Amino acid sequence: MSLTITDPAMLATLSTAVGLDLEVRGPDGQLLGCFTPAPRPGMHFPEFGMTDAEMEQHDNDPNAVYVTPEVVMARLRSLRGTP
Repeated sequence: MSLTITDPAMLATLSTAVGLDLEVRGPDGQLLGCFTPAPRPGMHFPEFGMTDAEMEQHDNDPNAVYVTPEVVMARLRSLRGTP
């Protein structure tokens, strides 16, 4: 089933959506459903909210710091004060 949006304000809001499952709610706050935007040119993974070029720049960032899950868990344990 498809739904045609004719309200300009709603169209503007939905056309700028990024990521997955934007919640659509009624005026009373009730959840009506979720909207997933179609991929845009240069954006093969809209769920990340970044264009392909931005993702490539992020992936190739020489200043990025990557840690293993073990390092993350050790840090979390240290914050909790558990061995």
